[in-house]
Amino acid sequence: MRFVVAGVVAVIIAGLLHLSLDSGVFAPRAERLVSLPLLGLGAIFGGSAWAASVSGQTNRSRLMAGLAIGVGGYAVFRLLAW
Repeated sequence: MRFVVAGVVAVIIAGLLHLSLDSGVFAPRAERLVSLPLLGLGAIFGGSAWAASVSGQTNRSRLMAGLAIGVGGYAVFRLLAW
């Protein structure tokens, strides 16, 4: 169940990032260098997930892991795909 929560959060976050940064629906496509701050944000969320798991806050660690995977994964995808 813990992987399902993190996976659902990751897919939703990646979809929202695509919609706001690359789809062109709401604004022009973002520059490729936007991926670098997204990688940093993914690392911060990953550290938060680790800290929450160490302190025993499993619900928070699942959410933060999903955010880290969604943001960091989308940043890597943007760097490689565009």
